Amino acid sequence: MKPAWPSFRFSRWSKRLLKTLSLFIASVFLVTGLTVPGHAALQSETLTPNAAAEAGLDGLLAQDPNTSNNATLYFNTPTFVVSVHPRDTQFLSMNVYNKDTRQSEQLGAPVILRGELRSDGWFSYDSYGSRNGANVIYRASGNRTTRQARLEILNAGSDSTLISQNSTSIQAFNLPGGSGPGQGDLLNRTYVGFDTQNHSVRVFNDNGVTKMNVYSKVSGQTLVNGQPATAEISQTAPYECWVNYFGGQSFGGAAARYFVRVSGDGQALLEVIAANGGVLLSEPRISTTPLITNIPAADRPECFGDSGNVGSGALAPYVAAVFGGENELTQLRQVLSGGGRGAGGLTCAIDPRFESAPQGRFINAAECNDRNDAEAVVSFLRGRGFNSRLVYRNFRYR
Repeated sequence: MKPAWPSFRFSRWSKRLLKTLSLFIASVFLVTGLTVPGHAALQSETLTPNAAAEAGLDGLLAQDPNTSNNATLYFNTPTFVVSVHPRDTQFLSMNVYNKDTRQSEQLGAPVILRGELRSDGWFSYDSYGSRNGANVIYRASGNRTTRQARLEILNAGSDSTLISQNSTSIQAFNLPGGSGPGQGDLLNRTYVGFDTQNHSVRVFNDNGVTKMNVYSKVSGQTLVNGQPATAEISQTAPYECWVNYFGGQSFGGAAARYFVRVSGDGQALLEVIAANGGVLLSEPRISTTPLITNIPAADRPECFGDSGNVGSGALAPYVAAVFGGENELTQLRQVLSGGGRGAGGLTCAIDPRFESAPQGRFINAAECNDRNDAEAVVSFLRGRGFNSRLVYRNFRYR
């Protein structure tokens, strides 16, 4: 027997009211059920720090734009993110980002390729800057054998190490090969290299041919790219006793030649001269990056240098200095007699003589292109009782 359900007939108004009330109750349950969990999830995401995201943010902040996919060397240390970039080019830049302060200490700073400074497998790049009011060198290095990277921050005046941190992770490791011609011996093949305010300049040997590169730091374009360069003895004052190279073909769409000039006392100049003799550009070198020189004797005028008789080691960056007077100079000449470039297998010009600097007078016992060779001379002289030390010639001491 089926139960008898009460039967009520609702008016049209009652039906509308019942439908509206049902929809309202369903909406309340629906909104309550969705809002509370969603709000909790939102609060949890906001309040919980995401270490991985912050680390990724540091990496992005370090590079503007990010260079990890086009870097010669890119790595993290406990405190820094370091990038030497781009890849496969002669004109490199360095970024150094401090993760503790969240500040870039170097950003797009020009890089000097140092190569292997010692026989320990480390291949180094230097960038000059300032830190805490002092001039410093940021040195990013990689070791091909151990596949490690390292950042050192050195005092530019004393060469003492202020900070040294090994890599905790490496994103790019594209160091040039260690043997044979190529970027690995770039420094050894450079005749002249320096920076002006707006340009980077290099004259180098490429398989026996002298070539020139001029790079615009303003436009990011290479104005002269591996074009032949010619050494000339200038008849134009005051460059008669300077080393002069010219190359290139045009400047700003006009026919012109680029002149790279270096004097014996450490001055350097980039000039662009039009076909009609007009000077289109003249920029001296800046001292924030070192002057690199290894000029062949055939390219130097006889009067090149302060004394008019400068050996092959002139303008070499490392000097074995001795402090003393005439007696010490006489003894040095006896001890180092029979020297000259290449003596004992060293890449040094050994010609003891007095030099003056704002800090005082000293004896220049030897000038070397290789730091290790200069240190070897210093050790040799100390072992024979001389007060000797290594001086880095950045030409500001003159």
